[in-house]
Amino acid sequence: MLRRALVPVFATALLSLGAAAPSSTRVIKWPPWLSVESPLNPWDPASRGMAFYVRTMLREGVSSVSDMSGTAYGLVDGKRQTIPLEFGVTNRPGVFSVRRSWPAEGAWVLRVSVLTTSALLTLDREGNVASVRIPTNRTRDGVLPRELAQREVDSTLAEISKR
Repeated sequence: MLRRALVPVFATALLSLGAAAPSSTRVIKWPPWLSVESPLNPWDPASRGMAFYVRTMLREGVSSVSDMSGTAYGLVDGKRQTIPLEFGVTNRPGVFSVRRSWPAEGAWVLRVSVLTTSALLTLDREGNVASVRIPTNRTRDGVLPRELAQREVDSTLAEISKR
């Protein structure tokens, strides 16, 4: 009997809390996010010839190739080079392939972006992804991606070219 009496009171309390919650709680929309998949499965025929995959996450919907952009920045024989990256579709929604379009010689860093979020990738001497970094700012609401400055690309490229 006591249980029956508590259930309606508890349910009423939850409903009244739920009704008050929207006015006292801010809804935070999260920005686009991306992650890089590397190394790729060598036994998957779909990944042959690909340098890496980019997995994207949007708050609403699924990203398309038109949401993606990227550039390879390199130093080859002391000369600066920039090459646009081309993104291909895969059979997985929100996942895009990147085929190597930059030369094997020199030092390279890549900027990969989905809408307003960018990642800076460094490559090792064999051209494999060595690191991925998404620049962020810590805010009251958590960690949010920030714009990737060109000076960060330049300094990272200068650093890896010394190796």
